[in-house]
Amino acid sequence: MYGSPRARIIIGLWLQSLTLLFFSGCQQQPSAVALYVDAMTLREAGQNVMAIEKLNTALKADEDFTLAHSSLCEIYLEMNDYTRSAAACRMAVELNPWSFEDHLNLGWSFLSMQRPELAARAFSKACELKPDHLTANVNAAMSYYEIRDYRRALFYGQRIQQIAPDTEGVEDFISDVQWAAGQKSPSGVARGRRLR
Repeated sequence: MYGSPRARIIIGLWLQSLTLLFFSGCQQQPSAVALYVDAMTLREAGQNVMAIEKLNTALKADEDFTLAHSSLCEIYLEMNDYTRSAAACRMAVELNPWSFEDHLNLGWSFLSMQRPELAARAFSKACELKPDHLTANVNAAMSYYEIRDYRRALFYGQRIQQIAPDTEGVEDFISDVQWAAGQKSPSGVARGRRLR
């Protein structure tokens, strides 16, 4: 049978079909890393919408690509799309819980969405990763104060005082927290002052 013309035609067609399937199904797809690099180039050029498309394509290729989630978080935050920013940041911190920037950006997203309870947790996690980061501590203190968790607000307020004792308003903030917590406040201190 192998020598018969019919067998050679069948084998030839089979090999052609196999070759066609191989080349059509195995076209080189851009890697998640290459798509990420393209997205960063687009972002630097101010093309955020196109960068988002590239990042989403990268995530289709590798859904656990942390850098793509982090970049989406930042881009959406810049575009004031806080819901999408928070979703991307959540994925980033789930995949990489040691990322200070992702926790900080998650806090900013929640703060912008007026969700201080979630912002407080994100900022406090950022503070665990970088205890001496002034901005993270200020935002943790303010978020805890806003949700009336005065014990934690006081903790972060005192940490601010240790990190940067000259921070404007920190002493007044600590006094306000102590007063709100039922501790005695020094006389003459006005309530409701914000840290700067």
